[in-house]
Amino acid sequence: MSIAPVFLSLNFPSDDESRLIADMSSRLSVYGAANREAEEYYEGSHVTRLLGISIPPSMTNLQTVAGWGGTAVDVLEERLDWLGWTNDGDDFGLADVYSQNMLDVDSGMAHLDSLIFGTSFVSVGSGADGEPTPLITPHSPTSMTANWDRRTRRLSSALSVVTDNNQAVEATLYLPAETVTFERPNGVGQWVVVNRDRHNLGRVPIVMMPNRIRGSRDYGRSEITRAVRYYTDAAVRTLLGLEVNREFYNSPQRVVLGADEKMFTDASGATVSQWTAIQGRVWAVPNDENGNTPSVQQFSPASPAPYLDQIRGYATLLAAEAGIPAAYLGFQTDNPASADAIRAGEARLVKRAERRQTIFGRSWLEVGALSLLVRDGAVPDSFASVTNRWRDAATPTRAASADEAVKLIGAGVLPADSSVTYDRVGFSPAEQRQVAADKRREGGSAALKAVVANIGATSGNAGAQ
Repeated sequence: MSIAPVFLSLNFPSDDESRLIADMSSRLSVYGAANREAEEYYEGSHVTRLLGISIPPSMTNLQTVAGWGGTAVDVLEERLDWLGWTNDGDDFGLADVYSQNMLDVDSGMAHLDSLIFGTSFVSVGSGADGEPTPLITPHSPTSMTANWDRRTRRLSSALSVVTDNNQAVEATLYLPAETVTFERPNGVGQWVVVNRDRHNLGRVPIVMMPNRIRGSRDYGRSEITRAVRYYTDAAVRTLLGLEVNREFYNSPQRVVLGADEKMFTDASGATVSQWTAIQGRVWAVPNDENGNTPSVQQFSPASPAPYLDQIRGYATLLAAEAGIPAAYLGFQTDNPASADAIRAGEARLVKRAERRQTIFGRSWLEVGALSLLVRDGAVPDSFASVTNRWRDAATPTRAASADEAVKLIGAGVLPADSSVTYDRVGFSPAEQRQVAADKRREGGSAALKAVVANIGATSGNAGAQ
């Protein structure tokens, strides 16, 4: 006797789960166009709208690019080197979590997405065979969104979506007590539950990393602001005008007075094109029927200097908006700036980077707490003493950093073997671990030599007796 299969309600999303999936999927669609535009400005692939006044139609398909959107983001992200978690005593094994998940590299992915789109996400979960546990993974807001609880300063739910041919075929719903994975064949029909992971962590295993948050904008703001986009578009249009000017600068317009059209024919009697004449292929102009010599004159080509000056002006405006030195946009002065002038020009950029370290640091502390929850099932009270380690956002030279460290050690402010000292000198976490291992080996070798010397001295004294 055959038994008909029994479908439990758990095979399909509940009403609350369906509502969350619908709401957050709609949000992904709403912000999808804005995210794509921000990414295009970062990649330099955005197509700038032309005014259609002075550019010949034949040159409108020229792909002129100004990568200022990417520059405004990269110069800030390059100063956000997160070195992991630190604590006065026990680090709860977070140093291993940092190295096993290669967060020295992957943390930059989360920072970069946050600066481009205004926010990014980091998931913490259990790793499969061959993967570290906890497994920490950055996520882009192009495929993940979440609901923010302002009171707890944490996420109340999150959703990640996998698409195929612009159709959502898989969705993962993250909740405080469980993570549910759904599938929808061919991107149509009802969602079907394929896995329920009841972790009972008491919080969503996703951390949001917003950029430039404020009271009315919890989800952050992109560094590629409307002003940055306008100045970039204006620079692209100016560069295109410069390209057109270059063509006529290399082939200036000429006028022939007193010439007949018959003079501009080839051997077969066909009329030579104006472009061929402009390019200089027709230089010999005979006298006309009355024996008069035609007069050939040339229009003075326009200088490219006004275009360059205009681009320089846009670069200055964009530098003020992004808080970066104008030299980062390609305009250098004839006289190199002094070290003090460089530091003064970078002061605002350094301050902006330090603010991002504070905002992103709060998110990384939440990642650390979730890592302990996933691995140990609890977060100890002493975790409150854990802080973040960041590389100095300023750009001191190695010699200046070493000199500062020596002075601080000499004044008794810093111990010579402190991780803070190593950070200020510029040692990476891997270099610091290697230095610590070398010191332990040196200490063991010195202790062994002392023991051997003591044994030899004892034996000598005994022989003398």
